[in-house]
Amino acid sequence: MPKLEYFVVSEGISVDVLTNRISLFNVIEGVQSKELPILLPQIVATSTWNKEPSDGDNDYQTSLRIYPPGEERPKEFAINFRMEQDRHRIHQTIINLQITQPGELILEVLLNGKHIASHTVSVKKID
Repeated sequence: MPKLEYFVVSEGISVDVLTNRISLFNVIEGVQSKELPILLPQIVATSTWNKEPSDGDNDYQTSLRIYPPGEERPKEFAINFRMEQDRHRIHQTIINLQITQPGELILEVLLNGKHIASHTVSVKKID
C-alpha cells in the first residue's frame, strides 16, 4: 500500500512544468471573519504518496473528506490512481466552500477507505 509522504491544505498551488516542483501558497491553519457564513473561494488539498516495494501497478482510491463545523455529514471527494512511478502527487481543488459557524474545519485523507491523515483549520468569528 502506498505510504503518505505529506498532506497539506493551502489556498493555492503552482507546479513548475520543467521540474515538476510544487509551490504551495498560504497554508490554511485558521480562518477569521466578522460575519458568518464564511466562503472560502478555493482550497487545495495536496497529498504525496510513495510507492512501497509490494505495490506493483495496483489501483488505489484516495478520498478527501471535509467536515465543516456543525455539519453532520462530511463532503467527500474521491480519486483513483495507480502507483506507476515511485511517487504520486494528488491535488484536489475545492471551490467556494461555505462555513456556517465557528469551530474546527477538519479535512481528512483516506486511502482505500482507511484514515491516513487529517488537517484541522480553526474557524473563528471575531468582533
